[in-house]
Amino acid sequence: MKTNKNIWIFILIAGVFLITRLPAVQQIYHQDEYKWAMQADPVFDYESPHPPLGKYTFRLTGNILGFENLRFTPLLFSFLSLALIYLIVWKITQKPNTALLGVLLYILSVYSAIASLQIDIDGAILPFFILLAYYAYLELLSGNKKMWWIVFGIGIAGGFLTKLSFIIFIGALIVDYFFTIFYSGRLNIKKVSISVLKFFGIFALLAAALYSFNLGEINTVIEYGRHFQSLNFASRAYFELSFKILKSFVWLSPLLLLPVIAGLFKQETVKRYRFWYVFLFFNLIFYLVLFDFAKLTVERYLMFLIIPCCIISAGILVELMDGFNWRKESKKIFLIAAAFILFSVVILLMPHSVLPLDPKVNYVNHIKNLDFNFLIPFTGGSGPVGFYFSAQYVLWSWLAAAVLLISGLLSKVHKQKFILGFIIIGVGYNILFLNEYLLGGLFGSVPKVADASVKYVLNNPKIKDVTTYYDIGNYHLILADKSAGRFFTAPSRDYLPRFNAYKGYYMVVDFPAIDKNGRYWPLLERCKLDKQFNDKNINSYIFNCTEI
Repeated sequence: MKTNKNIWIFILIAGVFLITRLPAVQQIYHQDEYKWAMQADPVFDYESPHPPLGKYTFRLTGNILGFENLRFTPLLFSFLSLALIYLIVWKITQKPNTALLGVLLYILSVYSAIASLQIDIDGAILPFFILLAYYAYLELLSGNKKMWWIVFGIGIAGGFLTKLSFIIFIGALIVDYFFTIFYSGRLNIKKVSISVLKFFGIFALLAAALYSFNLGEINTVIEYGRHFQSLNFASRAYFELSFKILKSFVWLSPLLLLPVIAGLFKQETVKRYRFWYVFLFFNLIFYLVLFDFAKLTVERYLMFLIIPCCIISAGILVELMDGFNWRKESKKIFLIAAAFILFSVVILLMPHSVLPLDPKVNYVNHIKNLDFNFLIPFTGGSGPVGFYFSAQYVLWSWLAAAVLLISGLLSKVHKQKFILGFIIIGVGYNILFLNEYLLGGLFGSVPKVADASVKYVLNNPKIKDVTTYYDIGNYHLILADKSAGRFFTAPSRDYLPRFNAYKGYYMVVDFPAIDKNGRYWPLLERCKLDKQFNDKNINSYIFNCTEI
């Protein structure tokens, strides 16, 4: 009876997953996303720097649903991951309630929502094969070897056919396997060697197949890997890297990150989730130490944090709230929730400044002056197109969550009250972020304004081509043969020659905001304003510069 109840709860949670993702399925493609679409679309057939599975999976989706609906690919893989997260947490903890919480955290997380709709391989496709291979590995450790070697092989093959960095997962798995054998007292060199040879046999066959059939332009993949610089600590853009890491942590939320950090101080927790801690460690070393990703889309690569944090945090939170009577304590829950809502209303209704993305000294100056009433533009190189959120709200939410969690860990009398407050803040934080990502209800919807701007350009016969800011809308403009290029405001790039050479139309969806006293805005202001769209803090301008 209880099993049936858990199944119905899981189905309900899966329904919530779809409700919180479907509104963003039609969001406009952004930056690297449109490059994936052009790799998948046989009309363009761009080369992919990665193994072939991602490209051809997107192509299959495009052929069935149309190439404007490619977000259904990551959505499907994320949906399949729900079941795997549930099974893995249940296998690790033997507690169905913990498994349900793991799935619920995955759904609530705004970082997870972004990952499950991003047209890329890091957010949904690669994690699915990691989960599949890991669950098969758990079954193999349990002695169920009839079909699980096949499932394990599918997971390994799928992972390597998606991205070569899947090797990080393999490294973590090998470390965990040796620890498992060592602590079990069953360290048999012959058996361990046979298991390792089986695995490397699968890997060798896969490598041979890739080389023989030249799938996914293997030479392109090799060249792509060569351009990454390793261990070049002196030349890295550390400020840029720190800014992107901080943004990823904000997306991850205190609800998912802080319990994982707290778990490091408990030996039993580290032992139970050893593989996921090793996996996190290896990834952090790879992306933040070995190779220089400072000027690349680190927010996309750091999506490896999401699933391990959901799994570990679920277990820790269930332990901390063990014995709490949710029905009897409904009054306390209501009061804490009411206090959180009041806090959110007060902070979010304050006037906020909209700062330009560059130069970032503007943010530094605000922080130095302890003035956090500004909006942070949350966007990444592979989507989403972005949204604003309050720096003030982020700061106080994280501080309050950290204080409550630490108090709960140290207190013996009021432990669960503090943890309850931490959970309510964490859940509310993610719901508000989801609202901005999906709807832009507080500070304005970038997708809404961008979509209106692109449609205006496409439907206006007078506009033969247009230069777009920050790559917004470029996929549809290229398809309509109306793209004249793009420009960014990053100090490392100089687009002044393009401004001087191109006398046409400019489409500026002013997100992240352009510095109005910078190099480019005065040049745009010389032109005639043809059309303007806005939604709260989001503005868009179509400039006609043909008469300059």
